[in-house]
Amino acid sequence: MKKLFILILVWTLISSFFCIWTEYSSELYQAYNWAYKNRITTKNPIEKANLEWEITRAELAKMISNYAINILKKEKNTDEECIFNDITNELDIKYNNGISHACELWLMWQGIDSFRPNDWVTRAEFGTVLSRALWWSKNEWWSTYYENHLKDLKSKWIMNNISSPINKEIRWYVMLMLMRSTNDTAQVQEKSDEDNQISDVIKMLE
Repeated sequence: MKKLFILILVWTLISSFFCIWTEYSSELYQAYNWAYKNRITTKNPIEKANLEWEITRAELAKMISNYAINILKKEKNTDEECIFNDITNELDIKYNNGISHACELWLMWQGIDSFRPNDWVTRAEFGTVLSRALWWSKNEWWSTYYENHLKDLKSKWIMNNISSPINKEIRWYVMLMLMRSTNDTAQVQEKSDEDNQISDVIKMLE
């Protein structure tokens, strides 16, 4: 009887794990297909995308600029001076000019001379960049540079885990959160515009 109970318990645990893994894999595959379809990633097939790898700043610059241009229809400010002492034209071209585009979109540029293209991206950095793409300066100027950005993303069900902001970000999570953001993009942009209008009215009354 005891052995039967243990077997049932083990089978239940394995079944539960398998169901979770299958569901997660399905969402991951959907996120990759979405990212490839929208030219956020150019890696094909999925095995070449190295989805379980950490992501560098240069790789994020390519993905976030493609996302901002192709999905959000953002326009680059080509008058912005985007010169970094560790970025050559050849390196920028390697990433589809994503580094200069991320700067011209005002997503990854402020107050830095070195872009650090090979540094790993943390969740705090990715959340800040994604928040800027969606709402620009709405969440800037807080006690820590990322705090409000991450809280806003969590409130919109885009980024579920913000408890470990210094953890290195993973490529598949980047694609997943970019895809999630499109479900509410119109709504959150409308809310951002509404907030700006309210802020303007308050300033007029002051």
